[in-house]
Amino acid sequence: MGDIKVEGDSLLYGDSFAVPVEQVLAVTSSSVLSYAVEDPVPSLVVTPIDGTPTGEEIQKYLLPSLPSHLDSRRSHITVVNSSTAGTQKGKQVYDKLLHPLLQTLDIAHEYIPTTSASTISELGVSLSTNEPGLPRTIVLLSGDTSIHELVNSLAPISLTQTITLALIPTGTGNALMTSLSRGTITSAVFGLLHGNPRPLNPFYVAFPSDSKEVIPPTVNNPDGKIVALETPDSSSGARKIFALVVASWAIHAALVGDSDSPEYRKLGNDRFKIAAQENLARNVAWHGPVRYSSVQSREEEVVEGPHSYLLMTSISSLEPGFMIAPTAEPLSGKLEMVQMPFLSGDEIMRVLMLAYQNGKHVQEKEVMYKEVEEVRVTVHEEEERMRRWCVDGRIIIVPNGATVAVHKGVENIRGWNVEVVG
Repeated sequence: MGDIKVEGDSLLYGDSFAVPVEQVLAVTSSSVLSYAVEDPVPSLVVTPIDGTPTGEEIQKYLLPSLPSHLDSRRSHITVVNSSTAGTQKGKQVYDKLLHPLLQTLDIAHEYIPTTSASTISELGVSLSTNEPGLPRTIVLLSGDTSIHELVNSLAPISLTQTITLALIPTGTGNALMTSLSRGTITSAVFGLLHGNPRPLNPFYVAFPSDSKEVIPPTVNNPDGKIVALETPDSSSGARKIFALVVASWAIHAALVGDSDSPEYRKLGNDRFKIAAQENLARNVAWHGPVRYSSVQSREEEVVEGPHSYLLMTSISSLEPGFMIAPTAEPLSGKLEMVQMPFLSGDEIMRVLMLAYQNGKHVQEKEVMYKEVEEVRVTVHEEEERMRRWCVDGRIIIVPNGATVAVHKGVENIRGWNVEVVG
C-alpha cells in the first residue's frame, strides 16, 4: 500500500512497482491498467492497488468513472473487427488487449468479426432499420476504410440519432487516426478511455446519377467488376459519398485505381509504387475547368487547366510523414484543396516529395493550396481511365462532360449525428 504518483517517466506505487507512463492506459480506484509490449500486438496488464493518487501529473490517467460512450447502461457497445484489414492482427488486438480491458472495466459489448466485404455495410443498414434505443458506440478494429463503409451505408432517417465511433487502427491506411495523433493501437485505446466524442464532420462528393463504381477483385470475383454507382440516397436522384480522408481526380486517382486492378494486385505491396511510377512516366494531362469558392474570398474562381493533380482533404497527412495539407484540422469540417497544373512526371515527383518535409510543397509556385467551401469539376476526357475519381480509396468513373461537386464537412449525415472519439 502507498501513494500512486508520476515521477519522471514512471508511474510509481509505493515501493511495489514502477510502470513507464507511456504504457499506462488508466488508473482506477482498484487497479493500474497498462500494457506489455509484445510482438506482434500489446497485451493488457492489470495491477491491483490500494492507495491514493497524488500529484497533478497523474490526473490524465485517472478513470474515476466510465465515459458515457463506454457505459453499457447508457450505450449499446459493439466491437467490429475488420478481419482482413492490414496484416490481419485485429483478432489478436481484441483477444490480448481490448477484450481483457472491457472485461476488467465490466463493459458489456457484442463482438462482430467481418466475414465478407459487406459485413460493415450490413451493420450500417441494420442501424437504420432498428427501433431507436440506447445510443450506439461502435469500436472498429480496422483502417480508414471501415469508417467510410459504415458512414456511407447509413440510410436516411426522420428522427435524428447519434452514433459514436472509435477506431483502433489495425489497417494499412490509418490516415484519420494519424492526423488525430492516435495512429498507434495503444494511443487509440487511451483515447477510447479518456477522449471525448466530437462530430466527425465528413465532407461529401456529389456524383451525377449515371456514374459507375469500380468494384475491386475479390476471391470470388478475381477480375473485379464495374457497376452503377448506388448510395442510400439514390432514390432522390443524388449520389453523395461522404469522405473522411480524400477525394481526388487526375494522377492520384489514376494511381489508386490502377493499383487495385488484377494485374497490379499480383505485385503485392509494391503495386502502389509501380502504379505511381508508370502514371508519372505517362506525362499526361487531365482536362476540365475546376471551379472553387475559397473561404477567404467566398467568390467562385476558375482554374481552366490542364491539370496534373487535384486533391481535396480534411486531414493533414495521408500517411505518417506525408503532410499533404499542413493547415488542415481533422474533424473541423474544413476542406483543403491541392492543385497542380500540367507538369512532367519528374516535376510532380519533386514537388510531392516536399510533402515529406512538413508540407513544404505548398510553398512551391506550381501548387495552389486553399481552404475551400466547395469545388466543382467538369471533366472533359474521352478516355474512361481519365475520368476516374478516388474517394477514400473507392474508384468512381464519371461520364465525359459530367460535373462532380466536393463540399466541405457537414455534421448531419442523412439524419445521423456521427461522432468520433479521438
